[in-house]
Amino acid sequence: MDNTNLSQLFDLLDTLPNPVTLNELAYDENGVAYDKIIYVNKNFIKTIGYTTEDIPDDKTWFAKAYPDVDYKQYITTEWFKAVDKAKEKNSDLVGFPAKVHCKDEVERWFSVTTQLTHTVSKKYRTIVFVQTQNPSETKLELDEKSLALLNEKRLLKTIIDSAPIRIFWKDSNGVYLGCNRGFLDDAHLQEELQIIGKTDYEMVWKEDAERFREDDRRVRESGVPELNFIERQPQKDGSYLMLSTSKVPLKDSKGNTIGVLGIYKDVTKEFKVKEELKEKDKLLLVQSRQAAMGEMIAMIAHQWKQPLSIIATVINTFQLEQALGESSQEDLDKHAKTVMDQVSYLSRTINDFRNFFKQDKAIQEVQPCTIIDDALLIIGKLIENSSIELRVSCLSDQTFYTFPSELQHVFINLLKNAADILVEKNKDEKWISIVIRQIDGFVLFEISDNAGGIDEVLLERIFEPYFSTKNEKNGTGLGLYMSKTIIEKNLKGTLRCTNSDVGAVFTVRLPMLLESDFLTVERSG
Repeated sequence: MDNTNLSQLFDLLDTLPNPVTLNELAYDENGVAYDKIIYVNKNFIKTIGYTTEDIPDDKTWFAKAYPDVDYKQYITTEWFKAVDKAKEKNSDLVGFPAKVHCKDEVERWFSVTTQLTHTVSKKYRTIVFVQTQNPSETKLELDEKSLALLNEKRLLKTIIDSAPIRIFWKDSNGVYLGCNRGFLDDAHLQEELQIIGKTDYEMVWKEDAERFREDDRRVRESGVPELNFIERQPQKDGSYLMLSTSKVPLKDSKGNTIGVLGIYKDVTKEFKVKEELKEKDKLLLVQSRQAAMGEMIAMIAHQWKQPLSIIATVINTFQLEQALGESSQEDLDKHAKTVMDQVSYLSRTINDFRNFFKQDKAIQEVQPCTIIDDALLIIGKLIENSSIELRVSCLSDQTFYTFPSELQHVFINLLKNAADILVEKNKDEKWISIVIRQIDGFVLFEISDNAGGIDEVLLERIFEPYFSTKNEKNGTGLGLYMSKTIIEKNLKGTLRCTNSDVGAVFTVRLPMLLESDFLTVERSG
């Protein structure tokens, strides 16, 4: 429609006896449709008072015409009811009663009629206001039942707004129909009417709108609620809120899904605390590995004492034989073989310790006994040199998936603790027992000793960080804490300690998992 035709239309509207507005279909920067009010006729200005400068669009009109929040909510509800009725009748006309707050501060009743679509040139539509002096003639007065219902709605709204959670609901197209006060705060909006009719593309989290709408679609189409899942909600300042969200399908009286109800709780603080604890665990793991490194160096010294002594003895013997002229090729070959055997042993020792300190977190299929054998390659000599009898009973050969380097770290900690306490107690007969068995899909490792056990008062505290029952020379208080962290957080198992009649018993209980079972494991280090 060109300007000439529009001008003629304006003239025609001015001849009408009722207030009329002419609205043009427009779109904001986000592509959301709204009505731009391009003309109000003379009777509109005479009766209602506003000009197009006062009400340039439908949102401004709505705010001025219905300033009372409760009544605005009532009118919004009536509008949607009228739209549903028009659709049921396959009609394009929507009519409903409304009490309008006019520019002269007087409230006047009108019967409002408009079109669902912009039928004029597919771009324009009119809104016609028929003033009613006696509200009862057009049933504009709210009867007692309606007032009671409105009061109930107000009470429910108060309860919802006071809830310590965020609540919102959308229709089948992902358009917001309502929300509570907390949700408005997160959306940086002042009142509920500002969100009604909007989609996620128009909210402060519009960059994540597609993800939120996909969640809605999945719940609507499946009809299955999705409960307590964690997601991020972007904020204007670039930060994020961490939410624990639940979404359930909204159904009508016939059981048809008509939308989605969403509830979420802001768990940002709890999430930050959890992240801080993770960082603390990482720091403790580093400290634990540093302490373990010092212990490993001491173990290497123990491992190397004898082979280095043998090499020195062989070399001295060979030099003496040469000096006395008693050296033969056969003797030389024999001495060389002895030296090479000891060098090979030293090399294997270095490889064993290097493997222990690798930061390799790969999941591997292992046998329970192999894990213990690998740990004993490192700590076995220390136990032997401390005159401790080692008793190993392997009753399970069923393979399972785990992080072997971490599990090996745990067993070295437990065996080192047992060895240290036995040496400290200076018993005549010292032993450490390792029993491996399989029960109902779990593999159990029991490491016990005869050092007398742990004081019952201290038993509950031994897994706390920096708490140690050893003397200051031998204890850092990190080994058992990190062992429990590794077993229970990384490997989905348990680590417990009890006392037997003769000493402490540490029990590691691990599920015999498949490789796929570790896809959701949350690693601490």
